[in-house]
Amino acid sequence: MELHSVAAMAAGDGTVEVRASAGDARLEVRLPSRHFNPRALGDALVLSALVPAMRAGGTLRLPRDVPVSTRLIAALPAIQRICRHWHAGLHEVALDAATCDPEVARSGTALFYAGGVDSSYSLIEHEDEVDTLVSVFGFDMHMSDDEMAASRARNTAFARSLGKEILFVESNHRVFVRDLGVSRTFVYGAMLASIALLMGFRLCHIASSHSVGHLRPEGSHPLLDPLYSNGTTTIVHDDVTVSRLQKTRAIAARPDILGNLRVCWDQPNENCGACLKCLRTMAALRLCGAQGPFPPLGDLASVRRMASHTELDYVVEMAVEAHRQGDRALLRRLRQGLRRQDFREALRYLAYAVTGRKIRRPSRGRDPLGLVKFDLRPDLDLR
Repeated sequence: MELHSVAAMAAGDGTVEVRASAGDARLEVRLPSRHFNPRALGDALVLSALVPAMRAGGTLRLPRDVPVSTRLIAALPAIQRICRHWHAGLHEVALDAATCDPEVARSGTALFYAGGVDSSYSLIEHEDEVDTLVSVFGFDMHMSDDEMAASRARNTAFARSLGKEILFVESNHRVFVRDLGVSRTFVYGAMLASIALLMGFRLCHIASSHSVGHLRPEGSHPLLDPLYSNGTTTIVHDDVTVSRLQKTRAIAARPDILGNLRVCWDQPNENCGACLKCLRTMAALRLCGAQGPFPPLGDLASVRRMASHTELDYVVEMAVEAHRQGDRALLRRLRQGLRRQDFREALRYLAYAVTGRKIRRPSRGRDPLGLVKFDLRPDLDLR
């Protein structure tokens, strides 16, 4: 895979637009010009294109005038070994690029802040250390111009109330990797790290999703994220020692941060109260004695649906706490959801034992390209 048409151009509105192409797929990142570190351009491009290159096989090539840090190059074998353990369809690739030594780090400690449970907890945990919040548009969902403007205004006011600077970045990385056959969920940590390197922070936190007792392959992972450091910017995966419910409890104790909590997939500036992420957070807040910026959790029947489609460790933790508190109504719905998960899992294992193949649902147009996703039990036919 060859990256071409690499450019970094002033956009005239105080931002820099970074562009690069791999075949017909085009990567675009727009960030504040005063926080652009041009020396890290090659590092950011390598992180953005590495897994798509591993899918294609061969060599990842960058223009000779776009060097890559020797520190990051030294970490590439380990990064690739981890990714290949997680997906058997990936190949080890070589890097063809000029090299450079890391420069002295700028001052500044940043945190990627999306307003959800994980980044809100990391903000509380590192409030005295973090001076800059970074919010990325295009990272996980599409927003209209009006939605982005509302998000900017809300989060700017929030950051100022805490005495923090907030920077906004726009990226189409989700589309870029999709066009190259890779799911965003496989590489979102690398995408965030590439932006941190481009901005030249001394240190940048990426909030964890799972605690140490429930780690699993994830696009952002405590084994991977630190390897994305380039000798100028240190990437920290934060914090696997606390569970989701513990994070929610810490947020519930901070009304100023709870008030800006946004987890909804359907309404980026509100919490609809009906989607799975809203319901999961509302159930956790109920156990913490708080409501936050959500509708009341009235119909507990919806909790059963949430519990049957939510990560098992989150649901089990809430069920244990509901039992401890004697919240029988909530516990009943959580248990019903867990039983549905058990039933589906039993069917999957039964089908695999009988046929040697997995049950595959129709894609419904969601994954027509056969994207690289986490697949720890590939289909085998040894007969």
